[in-house]
Amino acid sequence: MQTLIEALRKSAVLVVNRFYEELARLPKSRRILEMLSAEELAHLKDRQIQNLLALADPGLSSKEHAAMAMRIGRIHAVVGLDKEELVRSRGILQELLYKLIGRDVGGQALSLYARRLTSDTAWQLKAYQAVEDSQQDVLQRITRIVWEAGSYTHFIDQLVSVLGGHDEVTACTIGRPDEAGIFHFEAGAGGSGEGGLVAVLTAHGHEISVRADHPDGQGAVGRAWRSGHAERVVNYQTDPLVERWRDVAAREGLRSSVAIPIAAPGHAPIAIVMLFSAYPGGFVGPDQVAFIELLQTLLSCVASRLQTHDGLHGGAVPVSVRQHWAALVRTGALEMHYQPLLTLANGQVSKVEALARLRDGERLLTPDEFLFALSSDDLLALFARGLGQALDDRARWLAAGHDLEISVNLPPAALNDLRYFDAAREALETHACPSRRLTLEVLENESISLSHGQRAILGKFRALGVLLAQDDLGSGHSGLARLRELPFDWIKIDREIAHIAGDAALDALRVVYQITRLGHSLGKLVLAEGVDSADLLKALALLGVDGAQGYEIARPMPADELLGWIGGAARVSVAPVGESVLTRLARFVVWEERAFILATLPEAARGLLDSDDAAARTALADALISFGDILPAGAERDALQRDMLHAVVKGGRHSEAWQAALARLMRAISAAPLAA
Repeated sequence: MQTLIEALRKSAVLVVNRFYEELARLPKSRRILEMLSAEELAHLKDRQIQNLLALADPGLSSKEHAAMAMRIGRIHAVVGLDKEELVRSRGILQELLYKLIGRDVGGQALSLYARRLTSDTAWQLKAYQAVEDSQQDVLQRITRIVWEAGSYTHFIDQLVSVLGGHDEVTACTIGRPDEAGIFHFEAGAGGSGEGGLVAVLTAHGHEISVRADHPDGQGAVGRAWRSGHAERVVNYQTDPLVERWRDVAAREGLRSSVAIPIAAPGHAPIAIVMLFSAYPGGFVGPDQVAFIELLQTLLSCVASRLQTHDGLHGGAVPVSVRQHWAALVRTGALEMHYQPLLTLANGQVSKVEALARLRDGERLLTPDEFLFALSSDDLLALFARGLGQALDDRARWLAAGHDLEISVNLPPAALNDLRYFDAAREALETHACPSRRLTLEVLENESISLSHGQRAILGKFRALGVLLAQDDLGSGHSGLARLRELPFDWIKIDREIAHIAGDAALDALRVVYQITRLGHSLGKLVLAEGVDSADLLKALALLGVDGAQGYEIARPMPADELLGWIGGAARVSVAPVGESVLTRLARFVVWEERAFILATLPEAARGLLDSDDAAARTALADALISFGDILPAGAERDALQRDMLHAVVKGGRHSEAWQAALARLMRAISAAPLAA
């Protein structure tokens, strides 16, 4: 063994450096190594050398070996090193030892050392089981607390006590923001000195805000409060968002953390729980992610049960797949495709929407497949890289003589994170793009509120000069207050509303028309998504919609294909050269609205209906609200127009006469020959 020790002392640095080079080729191990600063990685290598020498010590007892291996195994479990990869790494280490020192050491010594490495791995795996058992015990104890706690104060005191004793948690805190959005700690466990970690953090002097427009609102607590999801600090020594907390974290031995919102489903959080780990990446491994998700589910139950809101808010994807997609975002796999937006007033395309795709081998993934699985940092990288690629493509189109505007989706998370604003500003400067040539589309989402700084961040984008569009209006979360108060230039009608067919076509067209009128009255342009037929395109133009996009115009396409498409489709016809059922219904919707307006003017209505001069009456009706091309000219059309006017003026839109006349009109429209 002495020969082995001498060989290790001579070659341990080489063995360990080669070992970590090999680990960096394993995806899960690489993820962990990338969390470390240069100093932390050097320290880890030194500890690895000490461990190799300790395993060669002839005096190492089985009890001492077990304790050492269990301690190391616990660290590996806490930082999320996969069991399978742990075993694989042990094999890599043994191969390197045989290769680099095997010639200088006897076979008996190497055999004994190999047995110790095998035992070391077995003890480490036992430590994994201990951590998993601790997780299950914590979840069971918190389940009892959730259903037994009689008050909020009782609940948080018991909660931090249980979490503070968990094997993976060095310290924990819980707190809430005040009306100004400043976060206050209310209870905690762990930490040094009198009063524990809460006293240390409070005495530190730096505020924590939950407001998106506050400089101190970008940490894990603020992001978790606004997003409703667990947010992490992977490493306090490398994360720029928590730089001002770096020194106190180092003094307290805190290397990473996770902020978990306590919220009933569909409501804002009532509090934030923070768990701290003594190791970088303490809450990002697959087992740790599953534990945090189960914990948050339990905590959502207590938020519903205690009902303390007044005092105090896809399918499963394996972790390995999510990590793979996150890596694709940051490599050359991101491809932006572009869908033209047609201006209905002139049939021209002067704007395109940029849509992200991920190239995964032979597959081209769309956002519906991968977007929901990305972390907040992944989404930021996707936005920044996608915007940069889109503006670069725009510059190439401009050089070819096509000055196109670009529209890019801005995720709801952007209204909680100032980094998106910085990324947009930097991209515009880098590509020398006029800000008015960029539109940012904000998906309609329940997380967009008129408080906690989201409106302020929208204001920063407006001050930058970019245009803003509310995407998918009508998908289920909008309110008139938000439509009126949030500073959007465009509103995009959800594709489900714009999908007009069958017996519901008339009502769908009415909705589109009223949304368009509302948007125009608020000074906003209106665009319809999901347009899949020429008849619908023409009907939307008749209703006054400003723009449209959909497969009838063009599918999303790569940047190079777009130039060819524009060259062959410089103008798309939206003129109603022929009349279909849909275009006639659209004309009727406009006529109907004018008739209802006329009915609110009693004198004009009576004059129109009761005049003795039939010719004058007909001329006035045609000038104000002619049936036009709703039906072919003839006695039936004139009779229907007269009856419908009489019904709406005399009885209103809910009268039996109006309903009967409307039914006659629908039958006539369906039976009328279609114009070519």
